[in-house]
Amino acid sequence: MEINPAATKVDASALYDAAMRGDTETLQGLLQRDSLILKKFPLSSFTETPLHISVLAGHLDFSRALLHHNPGMAMEGDASNCTPLHLASAAGHTEIVGALLSSEGGSDACLVRDEDGRIPLHLAAMRGRNDVIRELIGARPESLLVKLEDGDTVLHLCVKYNHLEAMKILVEMSSSGKKGMIESIICSGDGEGNTILHAAAMFKQVQTTSYLTSLPSMGAAVNSLNGFGSTALDCLELSPKDFKSLRIRDLLVDAGGKRAKELTTSAYHHHLPPPNPSLPISPATNKCCKPIKSMCRRFKKFLQYDTEWIKDMKGTLLIVATLIAQMSFQAANNPPGGVWQQNFNSPTEGFRCNATHPCTAGTSVYAYTETDFYYYFMGLNTAAFGASLCVILLIVGGFPLKNKFVIWLLAQAMCTALDCMTFAFIIAAVLVSPTKDDIRSEVAWIAVILLAVWLLASLVITLLDTLRIVIWIWSKLWKVGARASSCCCSREEQSYNAV
Repeated sequence: MEINPAATKVDASALYDAAMRGDTETLQGLLQRDSLILKKFPLSSFTETPLHISVLAGHLDFSRALLHHNPGMAMEGDASNCTPLHLASAAGHTEIVGALLSSEGGSDACLVRDEDGRIPLHLAAMRGRNDVIRELIGARPESLLVKLEDGDTVLHLCVKYNHLEAMKILVEMSSSGKKGMIESIICSGDGEGNTILHAAAMFKQVQTTSYLTSLPSMGAAVNSLNGFGSTALDCLELSPKDFKSLRIRDLLVDAGGKRAKELTTSAYHHHLPPPNPSLPISPATNKCCKPIKSMCRRFKKFLQYDTEWIKDMKGTLLIVATLIAQMSFQAANNPPGGVWQQNFNSPTEGFRCNATHPCTAGTSVYAYTETDFYYYFMGLNTAAFGASLCVILLIVGGFPLKNKFVIWLLAQAMCTALDCMTFAFIIAAVLVSPTKDDIRSEVAWIAVILLAVWLLASLVITLLDTLRIVIWIWSKLWKVGARASSCCCSREEQSYNAV
C-alpha cells in the first residue's frame, strides 16, 4: 500500500487538532478514513504523540479512545523523554492517570525516567498531587525506592517543594508495603548524605520537622550524620537564627537529637556499670519517678550553656555595655543636684562654705551637703563604669565567646554593671527629692521596694550562672577521670592478655 505524504500530513494535523480539542468524533472519522492513522504519528514532524496533547489538555474520553486503539502509545516519549503518564501526573489529572495505568502495559511507564531522571511519581510529589500519588504507588510500589541522579528520594522532593500532605501519604503507603521499606526510605540520604530530616531542618520547615520527629520509624535517623559529619541539629545551627530555628531545635532535642560532637563524647558514659537486675523497681515507684525525671531533664537542659545565643547577642551586649558606660560617664561629670557655678568662700544660706573649705565652681553641690550619699553614688557609678568596660573588653578583645568560663565572666560583669546602675539610680532619686512634706521618705520607700525586687531577680540569675559554671567544671573533671580510668583498664587488660 502506497502512502501519500501529503495526505498523511493533512491527517496528522487533523489528528493533533482533534487531540487539542478532545474531539472524539473527529478521531472516529479519521480512523474510518485510515485505520492506521494512530500508527503513523512517528512520520509526522510533531515531537509529541496525540496522547501527550490529549493528556496535557485533560481530555479523558479522547485519551481513553487513543489507548483503546493504540495501547502502546502510553509508553512513547516526547523530546524530553516524558511519557503521557509524566504529563498527567504533573498536571494532576487523576482519572487520566488511572486510565493510563489500566491500559495494557501502562504501569511500566511508572518507572520510565525523563531526561532529568525523574519518574512520574517524582513529578507528582513536586507538584503535591496527592490523589495521583496514591494511584502511582498502588500500581508500582517499588517506584518509592527510585532515586534521582543526585540521590534525592521522593520524600526529599516533598521537603524541598514543601508538600507535607504528600509526604504523609508516601509514608503511610510505604508503611503498608514491604517490611523495612519505610525505614530505608526515611533513613536514606541524598548525594551529600542528607536525610529528609536534615533537609527539613535546613529549609526550616517546622510542621515537617514536627511530623518526622513523631514517626516511630525515625528512630536513630534523628542523629544520622551526613557526608560532612553533621546531624540535623548541626545543619540547623549553621543557618540564620529566627523563631522557626528555636522551634525546630526544641523539636529535635525533644526527639533525642544531638550535635555530632555530643555523639562522640557520649562514648565516655558507656563505662558505667549496668543497673542491678536483682533490685526491681515497682510500677508505682516508676510511675512516681517519671515526673521527677522529666523535671530533672528540663532543669538540666535549662542549665546548659547556649554558646550560639552569645554569638547572636554579641552586638546587642556591646551596645548595652557602651550605653551603660556613657551613662556612668555623664553622671560623673554632671552629678545629681548639679555643680557650683562660682566660688563661695563665705558661708552661704544652707551651706557650709568658708575660707578653709571653699565651695569651688564646677564641683558637686551634694558633695558638701550630703557627703555620705555622694560617696555611695560615685562609688556605685564608678563600679558600673568599670564593669561595663570589662564587658566591652571581653567582646572586642578577641576572647573566645564559645568558652564557658568567658561566658560566665561576661554574664557576671553585665550583672554587676546593671546592679550598680540600679543602686546609683536609687541614691540619685533620693538625693534630688525634697525633704519637705516627707517627699524624700516616700521616694525612699518606693526605692526600697524596687531594690528588693531587683536584688531577688539578680540573686536568682547569679546563682543559676554560678551553678552552670560549677556543673560545667564538674563535668570536665569527670570526663578527665573517666578517660584516665578507661586508659588504666585498657592497660590492665593488655597486661592480663600478655600473661
